[in-house]
Amino acid sequence: MRTYETVFILDPDLTEDDSEKSIKRVQTVLEGQKGKVILMDRWGKRKLAYRVKKKLKGNYVRVVYYGEPKIVAVLERNLRIMEEVLKFLTIILAATEIEITTEEKKEEDREHTDQTGARIPPAAGPESPDSDEDMEETPPADDTSDDSGEPQE
Repeated sequence: MRTYETVFILDPDLTEDDSEKSIKRVQTVLEGQKGKVILMDRWGKRKLAYRVKKKLKGNYVRVVYYGEPKIVAVLERNLRIMEEVLKFLTIILAATEIEITTEEKKEEDREHTDQTGARIPPAAGPESPDSDEDMEETPPADDTSDDSGEPQE
């Protein structure tokens, strides 16, 4: 089984309920083909780079899933049929590209934000690769000068 990522753009004029129905339909198509949805990420309403079906904005949805290769053909056929889908794109993900899920990223962001929502930089400790103690700055080697700082001839 392979892991795939599909990003599709829904009509921005759809109500929230209609958008949810479309997303649920995609999910049921994937599950009907014995696929497993790993991540369903709603990016929200964004401006398109150019007009698509007379629309300047669209609701972006990202789905990461795995299944047999025929699952992509079935999903894309259903996306073409759905009138509310403006565009879609499917790619195969390498195993290394699926290291962190959105939930883990959100937890990480919560750990690094204060109560006002401002981002706090991670603390640099001795085990941290960002520590200034480990990194000593050495001046660039300049063969044209001696200790006095004047060029040699």
